[in-house]
Amino acid sequence: MSNINNPDIDPANNYSLVGVINFAFQKMMQAVNGMLPAKVLEYDRVTNRASVQLLVNLKTTSGASVERGSVASVPVLQMGGGTYSISFPLKAGDLGWLLANDRDISQFLENYNAESPSTNRMHNFADGVFFPDAMKSFNINAANKDYLVIQSEDGKTTIEMGVSTSVGTPHEINIKCDRLNLTPNTGTGYVNINGNLFVNGLIESPTGAVTPLPIIPPFPP
Repeated sequence: MSNINNPDIDPANNYSLVGVINFAFQKMMQAVNGMLPAKVLEYDRVTNRASVQLLVNLKTTSGASVERGSVASVPVLQMGGGTYSISFPLKAGDLGWLLANDRDISQFLENYNAESPSTNRMHNFADGVFFPDAMKSFNINAANKDYLVIQSEDGKTTIEMGVSTSVGTPHEINIKCDRLNLTPNTGTGYVNINGNLFVNGLIESPTGAVTPLPIIPPFPP
């Protein structure tokens, strides 16, 4: 006699009204999209739209794993407000989360104004928003674990903000990179320093002239 496969059935619910209701509710919820991890396939930074692949597969009644289809052209979360925003240069393979909206948002995305839903579609990944998420820490150690850290994966470009406890408790911002450019919007703009300036190196002019390192008191380590 062949085995009968009854997926998603709790034997305690057999032959009871409560079991029938629970089973029906569970099947209904299986058709409702919420949020799943996803991987970027393509990203257009100008339009801020991404094509993503959902990373949790479906399972058939026979137990086989079936890959979910990709979702094309969903908006990417871009943190911002008050005329300012933060944009990330997403690449194929980057991870994140795809969150399904409650209703069809296709008309809203045409001009970002309030519109009535164009269809009766609800809780569908086609109306999703992609939330980028590195999902793991890079270059976090005892020296910066209590700081706000913005950094590249290789750690060669880093902005750290916090309170140092190595020498007193100064509030500091540490920037690490190969080149730091400060560019005023106009040719008559300024870079203002209200306090002391310590330069541990040479000062070069646009003409190539080099000013020797000024003699100043030692800077605290």
